Amino acid sequence: MTLGLRKAVTVAVLAVTASLLPAVSATASASSADARAVGNYCLANTWNTPEVRTRPCDNFDRGQHWTVRGQQISLTYAPGYCLANTWNTPEVRTRPCDDFDRGQHWTFKGDEISLTYAPGYCLANTWNTPEVRTRPCDDFDRGQHWTFKGDEISLTYA
Repeated sequence: MTLGLRKAVTVAVLAVTASLLPAVSATASASSADARAVGNYCLANTWNTPEVRTRPCDNFDRGQHWTVRGQQISLTYAPGYCLANTWNTPEVRTRPCDDFDRGQHWTFKGDEISLTYAPGYCLANTWNTPEVRTRPCDDFDRGQHWTFKGDEISLTYA
């Protein structure tokens, strides 16, 4: 009988103690994949080639520094070369800047970079690869979210 009374008193004490604790609201935290730091993988030109990929961000890599002028994105250290989509293909490269090349005009909306003259197509990294292409815009595609940090353009979620 005393064992039952002890349990009842213990439960009552715990209930009173819990009611005196400050209220705390719980929120779901981002998954570890979404909580990674911004700026780990940057848009990168392989220097002296037209190739564009993503690579681990490196301040000393001249191919990872970009300048936005109007709707064009050019290499900071080679300002005559712009980020370009080969029209009617998914290919993204650097090419000599040309105001009349529709594949060199980009629109920035939030963390999305889309072709100005084909707004349904966005700059996209194929997730878990270095490949950069244009693909139909998709808010759920993590490879289509970019962050500007100074003159670097990095994947928001990588």
